[in-house]
Amino acid sequence: MKQLALLILILMGLCSQSAIAQTMEEEEKFDQSIEHFGYLSGMAFQCADLNQAESMEMDALKAFTGITRLFGSDTAFFYAASYGVGATNKIDRSKCAEYIRQFQESMEVTPLKKGE
Repeated sequence: MKQLALLILILMGLCSQSAIAQTMEEEEKFDQSIEHFGYLSGMAFQCADLNQAESMEMDALKAFTGITRLFGSDTAFFYAASYGVGATNKIDRSKCAEYIRQFQESMEVTPLKKGE
């Protein structure tokens, strides 16, 4: 959808080359962030003990659902694919506590205050 809007702006001559490059760079950073978050989610799941595994899986599903609602199924699929890689790749088990901490911090949501 973003790409279609960008194409329309280009065709209308309303978008400069620098604006196009900036938009593409921002989209690439966003895609990398989704990929990293998915991979981190999978690694945290892989590190989880039996007591944590179900909770981690539910948090990953919440993340997937939120990404789907906000950014669409293509982006959510990208997250899910990265999650699968993180959940199955060989990882450094000595860093499991860090992976779990980072994932849990990523899942924390700070509620907006009224008027924000």
